Amino acid sequence: MAIARPPDSALILFEDEAIVVIDKPAGLLVHAEADAGSVLAMMRQREEERGLDPEALHLVHRLDRETSGVLILGRGADVTKTLGAAFRDRKVHKRYLALTHPVPAVRWAEVDHMLAAKRIQGGERMVVVERGGVQASSEVEVLARGRRYGLVRVLPDQGRKHQVRVALAEMGAPIIGDFLYGGARVARMAPRMMLHARGLELAHPTQPDRHLSLKAPLPADFLDLFADDGGLIPSDLDRRHRKAPPKPRPKPRRRR
Repeated sequence: MAIARPPDSALILFEDEAIVVIDKPAGLLVHAEADAGSVLAMMRQREEERGLDPEALHLVHRLDRETSGVLILGRGADVTKTLGAAFRDRKVHKRYLALTHPVPAVRWAEVDHMLAAKRIQGGERMVVVERGGVQASSEVEVLARGRRYGLVRVLPDQGRKHQVRVALAEMGAPIIGDFLYGGARVARMAPRMMLHARGLELAHPTQPDRHLSLKAPLPADFLDLFADDGGLIPSDLDRRHRKAPPKPRPKPRRRR
């Protein structure tokens, strides 16, 4: 049975012999146990229709079901392994955009904490712990304000589960539509969680000297909701206005 999918022109951001990069729609699982209706099943069907081996296409990383934006799939085990190592070794620069309520109290901040998984009914959520977790560091910047919502960019240093969602919730500015970390009131503010994987920057897996800058446009529901709130999307949406200061180097010891 054919799997319903958006037109290729609206889905594919970039592809070559090594990778396929898509603009994942919100509401679509990247992978499901039965595969039906998932991104992976949809894209493997597309490979088969083009006379390619569908089983050679693999997910490299994941996005939550309600998150839209840039998603990379590798063609072949070697390519997928190389890309997986780049993500694991933090050689991939990730950019997320979110609508939050309220607007974060500061325009720019570094959020640094330890995360651990906690079992809850129907799944798990990530919680901040003092010890025994994994490091999660993110740079957060407010790009624009509406009447109630803030347009916020988050640059996670790692790729921890729910890292962006927890970082904003810990700042007291959860993503609208996010029941898990924002509660019922915040969840009612949007028809889905308003988180968008805006961009990825990395070296091409088979051409290391080639730099890839991959970017997904903001989806219509994201734009409409912010416009209805009186917000304006800045023209320099991807400009990094402030960089984290370098960490101080230890002073050399004086010789006696």
